[in-house]
Amino acid sequence: MMSAAACRAFAQRLAGAFPPLADPLLFARELFNEPAAVGALWPSSKRLARRMAARVPVHRDGLVIELGGGTGAVTEALLARGISPERLLVIERSPLFVRHLRARFPGVTVLQGDAIRLAHLVPRDRAVDAIVSSLPLRSLPPGDVATIVAQWWALLATGGTVVQFTYALSRRRRLSLPGFSERASEIVWGNLPPARVLALECHRPHASHLQRGSARHAGEHITTASLP
Repeated sequence: MMSAAACRAFAQRLAGAFPPLADPLLFARELFNEPAAVGALWPSSKRLARRMAARVPVHRDGLVIELGGGTGAVTEALLARGISPERLLVIERSPLFVRHLRARFPGVTVLQGDAIRLAHLVPRDRAVDAIVSSLPLRSLPPGDVATIVAQWWALLATGGTVVQFTYALSRRRRLSLPGFSERASEIVWGNLPPARVLALECHRPHASHLQRGSARHAGEHITTASLP
């Protein structure tokens, strides 16, 4: 049995993993207004945010796109990792979260928009190195998910990275997306609830896919069982 001192120390470490909200009602208000869009009971912990950011390449020039910025835990971790504000583009659907993110990270471009229109929000003259997604894919309509994943595949160069977290911890419910290969998978227990971080690499089987312009192939066979 743990001593009282050990229990207190453990509680302090656990509490430190979760970020305090600048506005204590911010996340709760948006969860009440848009529960399906938020898709979580609590903001991402610092540990989860750091593990997601750790999968993003630093020494490149292309954009790092964050989908679903929320209250900014992952944005903060990406900046701490060394991603320059000029490389970071945050897409957030909630006007409430957008205002919060712009105030918290004035040097970062934060756009209000929906991930299903991602290709229209990204500057055409910028390469994309990584996409970091906190989207609740399992709670979105399958057609929307197919559209989102197809745009990931279209925007990323071969070898580009997608980082996604999921509350589905079982390896039997493994994420499988056409056009992407799993490169890393780890469970972050210090999150509420625990989450699995997945790193996926974009690949293009052969040139004929590009010639046909079939970016949609990366999303057309997605089913609910395959989603994170």
